[in-house]
Amino acid sequence: MYVKFVRDDKKIFLLGGAYQDAASWGIKEITGIALAENTVCTTEPAVGDGNEITSERIPCRHIDIIASVKSRKMNAIERRNALSFFNPKHNYTVYITKDEITRWIVAKIERFQCPSTAPDQHVSLELSLLCSDPFFYSADNYGKNIAAVTRSFGYPYISPVNNGFRTGVYNFAKQVKIENTGDIAAYATIFIEANGTVENPKIIQNEAYIRLLDKLECGDRVEIDMIKNTIRKNGANCIGKVDRRSSFTGMVLKEGDNQIGFDADNGDTNMKVVLYYNLRYLGV
Repeated sequence: MYVKFVRDDKKIFLLGGAYQDAASWGIKEITGIALAENTVCTTEPAVGDGNEITSERIPCRHIDIIASVKSRKMNAIERRNALSFFNPKHNYTVYITKDEITRWIVAKIERFQCPSTAPDQHVSLELSLLCSDPFFYSADNYGKNIAAVTRSFGYPYISPVNNGFRTGVYNFAKQVKIENTGDIAAYATIFIEANGTVENPKIIQNEAYIRLLDKLECGDRVEIDMIKNTIRKNGANCIGKVDRRSSFTGMVLKEGDNQIGFDADNGDTNMKVVLYYNLRYLGV
């Protein structure tokens, strides 16, 4: 198992692996990465037996790690490195690799200690992390070009006499199927780029949609973030130009198959639409 910490200032700290690996610290114990909790609230009905469920939610995740320096001669250096790196004032993205699968989660430090020790012992650290978002995310930020042109021309090729051949197929259906193989629903970020005039572009996801009441010209770029529920045109907030019947809450990649499409009142063939998303998991 490997654990890589990336601090918000881009500094990196590694734990785990065999003695000869790059990480100077070996993991002795890690808990909380395969934990799925559920907080259920109930109320007693006025009549009848049992209780009624009023709400349920998955609480924040706690991860605890105990690690030690692999080589005693590195005790002093690695202890100073650890004390400098694990600073509660910073945010951390934690990448955990187990059985050749890597997933990441964002964390804050709840508690950290790395006491000094005798020269004949290995320095150890104890780290407790709080993850306000309890889900792990896939390492790959999957990208899907909804308006893709499927390539059909290659070498070697044979062109029949008196017959043409196709070099590519445009997605005239303006719709693709995306499979969410994660444990729970996921949210995407969608980019629209105009290579000509586009009037009132629209993104459709399952039964919901977001429609921007605006005209895009060549080079304009729109970013729709389903995680933050924001929409920007060329970097500027344009949430005020969204069709009132649009739904951010409905734009979710549910588990299994999802249909994603695009449209416009005019100029839909001038749209390049790319969707990015991370799968979400309950553990590693």
